[in-house]
Amino acid sequence: SEVTGMRKLLSANFSRLRKDRIFWSILLGVLVFSLVTIFNGARSADVMEKNGFVRSLDDYYFSQAPYMGMIYAVFISLFLGTEYSDGTMRNKLIIGHTRARVFLANFITCFAACLAFAGAWFIGCAPGWILIGPFEMGIEGYLTYLLIAVGFTASYTAIFTWFCTVCSNKAMTIILTLGAWFGLVLLASALNDRLCVPEMQGGMAYIDGKFTMLDPAPNPLYLKGMIRTVCECILDFLPPGQTLLMHDASITHPLRQIASSVLTTALLLPAGIISFRRKDIR
Repeated sequence: SEVTGMRKLLSANFSRLRKDRIFWSILLGVLVFSLVTIFNGARSADVMEKNGFVRSLDDYYFSQAPYMGMIYAVFISLFLGTEYSDGTMRNKLIIGHTRARVFLANFITCFAACLAFAGAWFIGCAPGWILIGPFEMGIEGYLTYLLIAVGFTASYTAIFTWFCTVCSNKAMTIILTLGAWFGLVLLASALNDRLCVPEMQGGMAYIDGKFTMLDPAPNPLYLKGMIRTVCECILDFLPPGQTLLMHDASITHPLRQIASSVLTTALLLPAGIISFRRKDIR
């Protein structure tokens, strides 16, 4: 039956995951990096406070968010990249597993691994509660950010599982996943930069041999109206857009981001299954 077949696939995948040195190395690396980041953040917050600038845990806790996509891309490409080179993929199909079942089992396994990386990130930053102090956003805000992190983790996993399942060359798999992540980051960064342009511009100018303060004037580069709304929606929709906003603790539409992640994952899974069914495996 489908349930029995899925259970066997997941059991084999998780057994392999538990023995995977790359998984444990990345997990430890994320935990250590998170600890180092939050301790550096605590020192920075202390220096800022001595200079009259009060910083909260919000400013440091989520600073790793933009890098998580790269971590997911590296792990998934390495973990699934051996499916073809070792003959594992062909063997799964030969013994009767359907392609949809294989794809979903790979997604679930990689999603669980990526959630473990995200968990190591959040746990590693936990000392910040003591070193820096509580969140300004409160527990409700923290839990909302946690849900958003789960959401963009699912979206990233669906994207990378798709690429890694339909590409039979391990080196090309790594290139595709990292290329996809980098391309999405560039798009999200460009949108974020345009949205951060101030509405008014001013400053100083050197006139008649002296510096003169200019009156604030409308900034022609400022996005407004429908085009600004569209850009904000796209930024919220893109996984790296969510991570950039999380890094700055500037998420203003959490429900839209969570809904976008659910929609993205729901669309990518069947798309990936269809692509995998059309792939010629030799």
